[in-house]
Amino acid sequence: MLARCTKFNLPNGDCFETPLLLPSFSSKGFPDLKKIVRVVEEYISGPVLISAYDVHYKLIQKRIRFSKQVLFIDSGGYECSTMVDFINHSIGSYKPKPWNKNILYEVFDSLLKNSVPKVIINYDHPKYRCSLDKQIEEANSLFEKFSLKYEFVKEILLKPETSNKDDQILPINEINDNIFKLEPFDIIGLTEKELGNSLLERMVNICKIRQALESNHMNKLIHIFGSLDTISTPLYFICGADIFDGLTWLRYAYTESMTMYQPNYWATTYGSDDKDYILKLRSFSNNISYLSKLLLEMKRFKKTGKFKSFETNGKLFKKIWEECEAKREGG
Repeated sequence: MLARCTKFNLPNGDCFETPLLLPSFSSKGFPDLKKIVRVVEEYISGPVLISAYDVHYKLIQKRIRFSKQVLFIDSGGYECSTMVDFINHSIGSYKPKPWNKNILYEVFDSLLKNSVPKVIINYDHPKYRCSLDKQIEEANSLFEKFSLKYEFVKEILLKPETSNKDDQILPINEINDNIFKLEPFDIIGLTEKELGNSLLERMVNICKIRQALESNHMNKLIHIFGSLDTISTPLYFICGADIFDGLTWLRYAYTESMTMYQPNYWATTYGSDDKDYILKLRSFSNNISYLSKLLLEMKRFKKTGKFKSFETNGKLFKKIWEECEAKREGG
């Protein structure tokens, strides 16, 4: 097992501890994002991830009360994509606004003036794909530009090298062969859907990257984008990932160690005549509480090495991890 608990030092002398379960916020699928932020501010006390896109278009508050420890700033690649993954079909179609590097740089420059420690993620646009070497070169160039004026944590989000819709998987072997080129970065970001075509494949690939880092004595954090749920998050943690973010906590309900369609959860838990918006707010609060519980289970697992540390899903996680090991050993 490759699970880790580490302390990461921030430029201001503070630190955060991993594993880090990172609630994300996005206007994509959540047109009432500002209202959501105002409501959940009292429930969240740690780091969150927001999008530079939303900051630029004033779709989210520029100053968020619960982000004082550290704020992750995504580059807007998700928000400027036309792809939709909403579970609320009443939202309708999604049309992104203009987005490019120059706008992103303006947002970074504005946000970095604030004293709250920041994790800055390199530029990502769904219409732009390039080689791994080019991605690293451009990320270095971006960070060097701002390093002259500010201190921040550098995170590179690695993407597939081709825009071919049928080949949107990360080049894991190439990443591992060139792992030393990632030395300038503090955090290595990987999107869950691009890690493989099955849960086991994604787990094996996370293991490979963690082992490549360790073999090269590189104590880098691994950030899995789009994974913040009751099943995949602990499994990726066992494989060596450190940071997990996603919008799942806003879209679904966490209950009995499962991730459930919100209206079904409301029907089985609350009054059938309660207003949807009230129930949604209750779900947000309950989900934050659940993430705190899950975090404790993950830390306990790292300490004991025993799957029973996960109160409900321990046997399932043990079974899947054993399948992961068998797949790794089988090549």
